[in-house]
Amino acid sequence: IGYNIESAVADIIDNSITANSKNIWIDFEWNGEETWLSIKDDGVGMNNEELIQALKPGSMNPTDIRDKKDLGRFGLGLKTASFSQCRELTVYSKRIGFDLVHWSWDLDYVKFSGKWELICLPADKNFQDQLVSISSGTIVLWKDLDRVVKDLKLNDEKSLDKFLIIMEQVKNHLSIVFHKFIENNKIKIYFQDRELIPWDPYLLNEPATQSLEDEILLNGNILIKGFVLPHKSRINEITFKKAEGTKGWNGHQGFYIYRNDRLILAGDWLGMFRKEEHYKLARIQIDLPNS
Repeated sequence: IGYNIESAVADIIDNSITANSKNIWIDFEWNGEETWLSIKDDGVGMNNEELIQALKPGSMNPTDIRDKKDLGRFGLGLKTASFSQCRELTVYSKRIGFDLVHWSWDLDYVKFSGKWELICLPADKNFQDQLVSISSGTIVLWKDLDRVVKDLKLNDEKSLDKFLIIMEQVKNHLSIVFHKFIENNKIKIYFQDRELIPWDPYLLNEPATQSLEDEILLNGNILIKGFVLPHKSRINEITFKKAEGTKGWNGHQGFYIYRNDRLILAGDWLGMFRKEEHYKLARIQIDLPNS
């Protein structure tokens, strides 16, 4: 269904941001085929009825008018992102004034029973205690990560190295996708308890960056702004290396399209031009509302 693990984790974080979270924690534990990954936030949380509704596939009407901060559209992200990576999804949630609740999807149970039924697996005290210590929040827990750890062996160094490379890719992806939220102090993201450093595509703090005038469309709803990044000779080597991103200078040229400050496309000419060497310093920001 079009997900890799980087985009799947980012989709879960979208829900955390919509729930007014200020802090988001991504944690994992390598244990071969028993490896797990969790995304915790300190957002408003859910009560029992709200959690059951959130776990229904297609829980929102795409034609509904959204809150302007809402990063979702169909009410599918939590489920499709999770099922693309794991066979067991458990969500723990706590809302102020309500008891802590949890429900699970287990795709092996669905296959065995032939029924799409939520189940209440025994709670993991570790994750329960994490929510008890904050006033409200949610934990999304992925187990049986069949896409990520398939064929990886617990006591094999190469398997561990491969898994850690995948996690590094996740970290880099999040630093790009949510860089505006982090830069503007809207959220903090912690990856294995280390605060995530945002990736600035436009080198805004470099004097040699050329910033073009804003272009405003549709009564101020859409902002377009172009940047020409400095030549290698005008910035230090560390900055140059960081600015090339995960795809290199040629790979990161083009449009950067945001919806509600959330980056949804990073570095692409969308068929208008070919990526070429003499365009590699051009990056164009386009800000769209969720409407």
